Amino acid sequence: MSLSLEFSSNVLSRFLEAIASNQVIFHQSSSVQIEPAGTVAVVHVTELLYEDFRGGEFHYKGRTLLPNEPSPREVIVKILFGHKPTIYAQKLQRYIHEAKIYQDRLCNKSLEIPRIYGFYETKLTWKVAKLEKPVDAACIVYQYYGSGENLQWSTGAGISDFSLKAFKLLLDIHKSGVRHNLIGLDRNITCLDGRPFVKDFSEAHEHDCPEKEFELPTRLFDLDADTLKCGELRDFYRSLRRRVAPLRFHWYGYDVDYDQVDSLESIFQHKRRTFGMDTPVEEQWNHAVKMWEFICANWSSYHKEGEAPLLGNTSFEAYKAKHGLDIIYDDE
Repeated sequence: MSLSLEFSSNVLSRFLEAIASNQVIFHQSSSVQIEPAGTVAVVHVTELLYEDFRGGEFHYKGRTLLPNEPSPREVIVKILFGHKPTIYAQKLQRYIHEAKIYQDRLCNKSLEIPRIYGFYETKLTWKVAKLEKPVDAACIVYQYYGSGENLQWSTGAGISDFSLKAFKLLLDIHKSGVRHNLIGLDRNITCLDGRPFVKDFSEAHEHDCPEKEFELPTRLFDLDADTLKCGELRDFYRSLRRRVAPLRFHWYGYDVDYDQVDSLESIFQHKRRTFGMDTPVEEQWNHAVKMWEFICANWSSYHKEGEAPLLGNTSFEAYKAKHGLDIIYDDE
C-alpha cells in the first residue's frame, strides 16, 4: 500500500525545499506492519508544526479521509529525512520501536493515546546545489492528538478533571504492560477536547508494573506516594501533587500546612517574618483570601473529616472592625 502526501502551497518547509516537490509518495514499511493496512492513502498536509533540518525530522498537521468515514479527519505526520545517514539510522530505530510498541501492546486498548494509521518508507532525491543525491525517508501517520500548550492541571481553585484523567491514563498504560520513560507534566502530554493524550513512545519498553492491580482512591490525594512501588508512577504523582495540591503554602517567611488551616482568620493571624512589613496590609489580606479560597475548594484533599466550609465574609473592612490589626512579626 502507498501513501501520498500532498502539501498545501502555504506550507513552507526546508524538507520541501530539499526535495523540490509538493508531493511525496511513501510505501508501507516492511519493518513493522500496522493493522489494518491501507487505512490512509492520501494526506493533505496543511501546517508545519516542527522542523529540525539538521536532525532530519519534520512534523506536520494534515487531513485525511478514512474508510467508512463521511468527513476528513485531522492527523499528525512525522517525516524522517535521511540526508545524514548515521542520524537517520538511529532515529529510524526509534520510529520502528514506537510503531512496534503501539502494534504489539497498545493498539487494541481503550486508551487515550494517538492511534498510528501507518508506517511508511521511501527513497527520495535530495536536490542540493546542482547535485541530486538518493536519500532514505520514513513517515508515521498518527491520529491528531491536540496541543501540549496551556494544559489545565488545575482550575485555579483546585485540581481539575484533566489532572485526574492524566494520572489514570498513565496508570492504565502501565497496566497494559508499557512504561513510557519520557513522561512529565510538561512533556509528552497533550490535550484534545479536554482529554489528555500521551504521545511519543519511542523510548517505551515492556513493563510488568507492580501497580497493575492498583485502584485509584476516591480522593486522589489521599494516596501516599511512597506506597507506589513503580518509580515512573510515583514520580509523576509527586509532580502532580506539587503542581496541583501542594502540602503547604508560603506565608511571609513561614511554611503553613494546608491541613492545619480551618479559617480565613487563622491564615491572616499567622505570624510573619519582619520583611512582611514591606507588603501593604491589605495586600496581605488579599493573599490570605486566595489561600482560603483554594483550601475551601480542595477541603477534602487536606481534611479527612467534615464538609468544606463556606467561604464566608472576605471583606477586609469587616475583619478590621471585628479583630483589629494585631499583626505578629517574628524573626526568631
